[in-house]
Amino acid sequence: MAYQVAVRVAAFIPEAWIEFMKTSKVRILYNGNNRGFKYDTLNDRHAYKLCSHLTVDFTNKKVTHYPGVGPTIERTVDINTGEIIRPDITGQALDNGVKCTFWQFGSGTYGEHVDILLEAAVNIPTFNPSPDINWEYNIRVYKDGKVSVKGKHDAYPAHEIWKLVDKEKPVALHTYDPRSIGETVYTGLMKFNQKVDVIRK
Repeated sequence: MAYQVAVRVAAFIPEAWIEFMKTSKVRILYNGNNRGFKYDTLNDRHAYKLCSHLTVDFTNKKVTHYPGVGPTIERTVDINTGEIIRPDITGQALDNGVKCTFWQFGSGTYGEHVDILLEAAVNIPTFNPSPDINWEYNIRVYKDGKVSVKGKHDAYPAHEIWKLVDKEKPVALHTYDPRSIGETVYTGLMKFNQKVDVIRK
């Protein structure tokens, strides 16, 4: 039996910087998160663009949700020299677009569980209007530590879903790198089409 199960969802940009726009004279870059897949990013806002961290407490029948939005840094670079030609612009979107909109405890064939709905829609704060980073997940967490996730997310940026049962080692439920299928910020941010359907003991 699990006493506490954490589920962590994050969207992040694997590269340190990405090109967002380009003219004949300048490149406009946005900061990435410069990392691969990992669980332990809760206390580092520079490690993600969006995150939802859930803690399910079966003893007290409680679900706690911690939303997070990382900062956005925009940089303009001279296309010929690579020189930064104006100060970086830092923007910070609000975390009210990262939501746990429903949770309910129940029991069934496979035992006691809690059903949770997570949704996210947050855009680039320094470029308006811009497409949102989106996800929508129906999550079921069982008292024995098993977790199922059904839903979808954008084709850009990278996405990851993890679980941590009590004090055991974190387990990756879903990992997606847009570079593996050739998606970029230009193509993938407009596609809300990456399906997730996983169950893991």
